[in-house]
Amino acid sequence: MTTDDLLAKAMRGERAALDALCNREWRAVYGIAYAALGNVAEAQDLTQEVFLRALRSLDRYQQTGAPFSAYLATIARNRLRDGWRSRRPPSGSLDQASELHDQTDGPETSAIQRDEQRRVRAALARLPDDYQAVIRFRLLEGKSAGETAEIMGRSPGAVRQLQRRALAALRAALSEGARI
Repeated sequence: MTTDDLLAKAMRGERAALDALCNREWRAVYGIAYAALGNVAEAQDLTQEVFLRALRSLDRYQQTGAPFSAYLATIARNRLRDGWRSRRPPSGSLDQASELHDQTDGPETSAIQRDEQRRVRAALARLPDDYQAVIRFRLLEGKSAGETAEIMGRSPGAVRQLQRRALAALRAALSEGARI
């Protein structure tokens, strides 16, 4: 049964179709959440919240030609943005700081790695949403061009082209950051 068929049945209130739809789409939404948060528990919580929001508004959902997974991905990205906007910097003392990170490589290596991760995250955040999505799906989640195409509502060729452009933009953003 196709996702559209399941969606139509779920919108009519068929519980089995709703369960099947959630089971089918859960992994993709969780992948987005985990790639952004890096924490299993937080990713699970966010994934559950995405599905709750989607299910609450299922009666108002309008099919636009984009796959349902794209709708769920949009909800996930919006929830992530809301979470990032409301986050406060961690508080704590310098005495607690040594307990937060594994120092086996030494403080210099850890500082360099954190700085690199920060640079890449900042460069990614400056990219358009489509570029961020294609990098997340293709590189971080390891999805095929076909799987990514289905999620994003594009052809596999368009996804590969978008990926090339996204990586070029990421390289440029990282180069600009190095000059600053």
